Amino acid sequence: RAIAEAAGARVGFLEFNEPDPVEVLCALADEGAVRAVALPLLLTDAYHSRTDLPEVARHAAEARPGLTVDVARPVGDESLAEALVRGVPDDVDGLVVLAAGTRVDRGREHVGLVAAAAGRLLGVHAQAGFASGPGLSGAEAVEECRTRTGAERIAAVCYFIAPGRLCDTAVDSARSAGVVHVGEPLGAAPELLDLIAARAAEA
Repeated sequence: RAIAEAAGARVGFLEFNEPDPVEVLCALADEGAVRAVALPLLLTDAYHSRTDLPEVARHAAEARPGLTVDVARPVGDESLAEALVRGVPDDVDGLVVLAAGTRVDRGREHVGLVAAAAGRLLGVHAQAGFASGPGLSGAEAVEECRTRTGAERIAAVCYFIAPGRLCDTAVDSARSAGVVHVGEPLGAAPELLDLIAARAAEA
């Protein structure tokens, strides 16, 4: 909700919380909007962005025939590496970037690219770790970083939009392997707000 407010947008939740995004889009139409952008506050191009959000757009357009709903791309981008490494101690010698996980290969590859970008900013080796699905767990990513480089002071950062169960799972796993620092999820980081504006403009 805080991110949507900072971005000057309305918020809708696909699961667990209210309001439903179809209701939000219909309300915009009732207020006079003829076009809206449905933007997935997601970091990888996986199930929700490929299936759920197009369904939301279709249902809203059917419910309000005068409304056009364009679906934007997810907001994951290597530029978010700047936000991820903010606050990481200067003396770390390895980095693990924690993410939710997905069965979509391209989604995991994207996290790997973000991890590499974050590592370059710090001048250390970076490894991706996941809360679920294929790929290394948080603890396995820490051990891989340690084995590959001999790193002793490894930090973990959270490539998550907001706190939640999967973020906690990934963090707990990384902590169990002895990381010296854990970063916060992205929240309303300025880099994320810039991406939201860019994705909305290109939709």
